[in-house]
Amino acid sequence: MQSKPVHRSWITVVGWSPMAVVNTIWQACEQGVVPDRIVLLASPDEKVRQSVQTVTHYLHEILPRYGVEKPKFDEVPIDENNFMGFWNTLKSVLKKESQIAQGIVIDATAGRKYMSAFAVMQSISSNLPIEHVYYNHMITQRYHDVPYPLIPRPAHQLYDLLRLFRR
Repeated sequence: MQSKPVHRSWITVVGWSPMAVVNTIWQACEQGVVPDRIVLLASPDEKVRQSVQTVTHYLHEILPRYGVEKPKFDEVPIDENNFMGFWNTLKSVLKKESQIAQGIVIDATAGRKYMSAFAVMQSISSNLPIEHVYYNHMITQRYHDVPYPLIPRPAHQLYDLLRLFRR
């Protein structure tokens, strides 16, 4: 028996700020972009491990409200100090997800600057089924690790970098 195909995979880096990941997915869900599989790229750092737990806890609560009763999670280890290692890991993850998902969303919000740049570069240079590349811009750091519903709307903006690029 073949398992049900994944409708949408969401790929994101998890860093020290778990709400950067949670809030971006939450906003996308409100706009109708709901993942049923989430790939978390995370280092073995203890603080990042705690962030991964926070992210999965929140998403197990949020995603069922958008029709995903049992979200699938996959965690991929990264060494955030290995520049080319991250490039290769991301490339491998994108290829794998393109084989099991109908659509892919990349979240470029969390992680180091080069990680976000690599995500954007790979999304525009590949023929993969990438639907969106999101960046959740916090206009003020006052709400840095605050859950999405508690952040005033003018304090942040969700951008789809693919749409900006294709204008």
